[in-house]
Amino acid sequence: MLRTRCKLGTNRERVFVRCRMVSRVDSGRRRWLLVLSSEVRRILAASVATMAAISAVGVGPALPSAAADDDRPTPADHALAEPVELPAPAAVGQAALTETAIQTTIGGGPVSLVFTMSSAVTDVDNDGSYVARSVIDSVAVTNAPASADVSAWGFDRLQGVSFDQRYASTGTPIASQSGVVDAQSLLRDSVGIVSVGFPTEPVTIGDSWQVEGRIRSESLVVPVTYQCRLVSVVDDTYVLDVSYAQNFSAAVANGVAEGTISGTGTLGGSLGNPLVVSGGLNQTIDGVAIIDGMATPMRRDTSVTITATGG
Repeated sequence: MLRTRCKLGTNRERVFVRCRMVSRVDSGRRRWLLVLSSEVRRILAASVATMAAISAVGVGPALPSAAADDDRPTPADHALAEPVELPAPAAVGQAALTETAIQTTIGGGPVSLVFTMSSAVTDVDNDGSYVARSVIDSVAVTNAPASADVSAWGFDRLQGVSFDQRYASTGTPIASQSGVVDAQSLLRDSVGIVSVGFPTEPVTIGDSWQVEGRIRSESLVVPVTYQCRLVSVVDDTYVLDVSYAQNFSAAVANGVAEGTISGTGTLGGSLGNPLVVSGGLNQTIDGVAIIDGMATPMRRDTSVTITATGG
């Protein structure tokens, strides 16, 4: 059902109008809010403002004030302040094309690679959780130590490989229990770094929240608490800042790893497609691995940059 909602207000010398056209679709216990583009809202607001000005004829002119004009609220300001529900609700058939650039270390040496994927939502449950199937379209190692046997890493065998990932309705990945460490797990782990969840209630620009996540790095699995803040909402795109920093102690094969993990970055996504997420994040793991009673320094710096478009 499509509705137009307008509110008329005053700010001393000016009349301002806020308009929204929304469509509400009930799905179980969840209610999704679809907001039209800012351009449509501006057109609607301008139309209603004209009617309001006509109705105000005869009241008398307002005294001019440059300072008041600078501070007055505008329909655009109010549109930006409207709460938004994130992430976008999943629907079967939603798709995205992503290019991911990774800089990390393999075997103690710096490695850079780029891979592309095609993803699509294949299943949505009644609780809003969903499954996305991804196909690795290409992988290219762009930098590696001269002594490295790149072919032994297995990246060239990943083209055409597909895998499924389940997400909660809040966007949080539901982690796979697989402990396999291979080229494919490196790609999946890197994408997982930039997969963060959202509150169950709508959020407004400036709102902050915490969400639990899991960072996988080879055989190491570290629970982290993401600190998130919604920075902006422009047209059909949101932007948020993300960071985490904490100590960890985690079991690894024949021992334990201890140290600190931290990350910071900026992510942006679509208000209409949960698969379309772009941005970047830098992460550092610094500590020591104690294997069979022997301590080995452990450090891994990872940079992940994702560019996504609707497929």
